[in-house]
Amino acid sequence: MRSSERETALAVKSAPGSAQATARSLPDKRKEEKRTEEKVRALMWRYNSEIIFGGFLEIKFTRNSSSLVSLSQHSMGGTLRLHELFCKAPTELLKDVIRLCFSNIDRTHARILRSRIHDYIGANRHLTVATMSAPDYRRPQGIIYDLENILEQVVREYIPERRLKNSRPAIGWSRKATSKLMGKWIETPPKEKNVILINRLLDDIRVPSYYLEFNVYHEILHDLFSISRARGRWVQHSADFQKREKAFPHYARAMEWEAAELQNLVTCENAAL
Repeated sequence: MRSSERETALAVKSAPGSAQATARSLPDKRKEEKRTEEKVRALMWRYNSEIIFGGFLEIKFTRNSSSLVSLSQHSMGGTLRLHELFCKAPTELLKDVIRLCFSNIDRTHARILRSRIHDYIGANRHLTVATMSAPDYRRPQGIIYDLENILEQVVREYIPERRLKNSRPAIGWSRKATSKLMGKWIETPPKEKNVILINRLLDDIRVPSYYLEFNVYHEILHDLFSISRARGRWVQHSADFQKREKAFPHYARAMEWEAAELQNLVTCENAAL
């Protein structure tokens, strides 16, 4: 829902999911990473990366699902971190990554490069989902509310088409109460359940049931309207998503309560810490 380091990062709007073993053996994976590193170094020579950092440039392959490309500088040199999905990237895409990280380019050119890189990531999003760490959440039975009951009610009353799907997402409370995200849709690999994570802050007698229902409703809409790329941008809440969201019978009441009372709830939670 709604170290003096120089770093260049490409943040990807993909939520944490669960880890999944890949078909490749560890030796094969290491060989693929080594081949990709050699290709990247061969492409990089023209940008004098070693001179830029004044030392050794390390290339690491990661499973970081929030920053798939990052470049950092430290006293001994620098580190270029690439998500392992770039091991399958075509040469031209690797050139885009290198230009973005090492070239002295203007903002317009940088925006074009980021867009192409994000388009590649979007087309291979399943590879990032398959390597994410398992989500950490509490059981759905809270002190005041039972999220399983709420999810069942929301699907039954407001999203009838969702009942036709074979699997229902898992749902649970967040480990910590936070002041920002009230809910989160977590996508996982195809054979595992997606997860709805609800802010533990809302397990409170002062929170009306219709507001909690709205948050669960909002998150499950992500299962019907997936994240997509349009005009070089990630779109999480499309026009169709927003139209369906506003069709929730208690939408106006939920928005009114959020505007009038949510900050008071956050303030009380912070004061109790």
